[in-house]
Amino acid sequence: MNPITVSFNHIALDVADRERSAAFYGELLGARVIEWDDEHHLMFLRLPGSAHFADIALHEHPDRSAAYPVGHTRLAHTGWSVNDPVCLLEAHEYFTTRTRVVMCADFGVSLSVMGLDPDGHAVEFEFSEPGADSRQRRFQLLTPDDLRDRVSARLVSSRAVR
Repeated sequence: MNPITVSFNHIALDVADRERSAAFYGELLGARVIEWDDEHHLMFLRLPGSAHFADIALHEHPDRSAAYPVGHTRLAHTGWSVNDPVCLLEAHEYFTTRTRVVMCADFGVSLSVMGLDPDGHAVEFEFSEPGADSRQRRFQLLTPDDLRDRVSARLVSSRAVR
């Protein structure tokens, strides 16, 4: 079989409260509700500038045990690229004040901040180093101060290149 050519279409998340999750992704990503289906407990969100019908589908399951039976494997995380390292600091602040930061990391080719949405889904923001190759050179967990220092260093070096 030849590989199937794909591109990103949407993510679907099981949530306890559609309204709460829609507000979270609206504040964090600028997503807006474009459609909902109360009969089937669905809500669809579109990201700014998207050409898709929906980028995030929220499936409401107030009973977590029904949504996640014992032994059910969940999605590890969703990852979002940012083109400005300052967005990492903004995401860190957002997660700190609203839910929880899971990790800040330097992958050698990128910097990353990961936090949780209201239902415990991990959401990662990643800034890739300009010109970085695909090899992961190192992995290092960062403190919030380390993250601020690395972002500041990137800003200084990018201004020097201009």
